[in-house]
Amino acid sequence: MKVCITGHDERGKAVFSYAGEPPNQPMPGSYDLWTTKGALRVPDATDPKAPASIGYFPVAGETSFRLLSVPPHAGAGLKTSDLPEEIRGYFDPEDASMHTTDTIDYVFIVSGAADLELDDGRKERVTSGDCVIQRGTRHAWRVVGDEPLVLCAVLIGAERAG
Repeated sequence: MKVCITGHDERGKAVFSYAGEPPNQPMPGSYDLWTTKGALRVPDATDPKAPASIGYFPVAGETSFRLLSVPPHAGAGLKTSDLPEEIRGYFDPEDASMHTTDTIDYVFIVSGAADLELDDGRKERVTSGDCVIQRGTRHAWRVVGDEPLVLCAVLIGAERAG
């Protein structure tokens, strides 16, 4: 996989600042393609090989552009203690696939299929080409079939009301 990052040269002309492997792979099958922190400006002077350093889930004022592959049966037998310490608190100890983040997520399903389950048990099947706008709700991605669920998402950190 390659990520192309554009920028500007000293004369203000558009250039490819970087083309290559994604700069960060926080977990197997998860690639942070780009992250931001704080006010956004263009031209963007961020080092293309070192996007903003943020946690796995962005907080208010941060964003993350991510490609994620969820293997089949990923949640079977999963315990929150199996998860990286940084993200454990977002996941339900009784069902380690269920999680809630303080983000607005724009998700595009690249391939595979999953039942997107909400906290009331209601499920909606999503497949290749579908889009999901996740607005800080408790949810789980339940992969259906033997093919991984590959999704591309922009996560925007938000403040939770109340």
